[in-house]
Amino acid sequence: MNLRNALLGTTAVIGAVALAVPSTASAFEVNIRGFHNFSAVTGDLEESGNAGNDPKDYDFLTDSEIHVQASQTDDETGIRYGMLVEFEADGNSTLNTDESWIFVDGAFGGFRLGDEDGAVDNSKIGAYNIAAGTGGIDGQGVVASARFAPTNSGDATKIRYDSPSIAGFTIHGSFTPAGNDIGNNVAQDGANDLQEWVETALVYTGSFGGFDLQAGGALGFANGEANDTDDFVGWNLGAIAGFSGFQLAGSYWQDDDGPNRDKTGVTAGAAATLGPVDLSLTYAGVIDSDDDPDGEESQNIVLSGSMGILPGMSLHGDVAWFDRDAGGNDDGVTGVVRLRVAF
Repeated sequence: MNLRNALLGTTAVIGAVALAVPSTASAFEVNIRGFHNFSAVTGDLEESGNAGNDPKDYDFLTDSEIHVQASQTDDETGIRYGMLVEFEADGNSTLNTDESWIFVDGAFGGFRLGDEDGAVDNSKIGAYNIAAGTGGIDGQGVVASARFAPTNSGDATKIRYDSPSIAGFTIHGSFTPAGNDIGNNVAQDGANDLQEWVETALVYTGSFGGFDLQAGGALGFANGEANDTDDFVGWNLGAIAGFSGFQLAGSYWQDDDGPNRDKTGVTAGAAATLGPVDLSLTYAGVIDSDDDPDGEESQNIVLSGSMGILPGMSLHGDVAWFDRDAGGNDDGVTGVVRLRVAF
């Protein structure tokens, strides 16, 4: 596991070429990527808050997507542009796509226009970035039971910009008209959501004699609409350090959105590559919450591992010890084993 690969995450699909097929527009190159995950989950699934009110003690789950990217490069300007759609391929999926956007990349940086992560979610740094397995504290739902980062705009329709790297620094920004608005919908003025959502981040990446460092901050703010929803501000500070196959990471974050949603939390983690196996131990905790001064200070610690077993096939696993601290019996242990095929 290296620092660069750990941080790219799902955004690595841009520019990756897996399978070229003929395009109806001859100037475009069409590439297809995809994955299928088969998971077995078990443990205190009801207490984890991710499996309904009366779940089985174990179950099998699937998660699969097909990503189609069409792109071309203008010879005169060097600008690369096109579009990408991530199709949901599970039988019970209520949405036919996950994310979809137009991209325009050049010496000026890159623009994304469509249903895509904003600057906070795409550029935040914390222990989740180095996690093995399904993602540790940000992994499979049954093991990721604690909030670990500031609220963000998710896949709501937006415009995002990512600057080129200058002396190791990159700037990221996005604007989302309405936080609950995705796809071919016109948002309602005064709807009960966060609107005019601005997100920005500054990230530094550098290497010094084999020592890798990435650090940065992310900030989001939005207007609260309807039902006395307060204006929202959320921010995250984080860093990752790596040396000789070992990594340490952490973050400190805060949401400030009135008396019902104020939270402060931290993440911390360590990871190592030992031969063919990646291992990590990640922690997420809410250290202060104005929702209830005596509660909702959840904690989650996840031990994770990953190993490639065949070309394009890998095995992942997580074991989580959690306390959601939401009242009642809401602590326990959960686990997941996942077989993944990706192309």
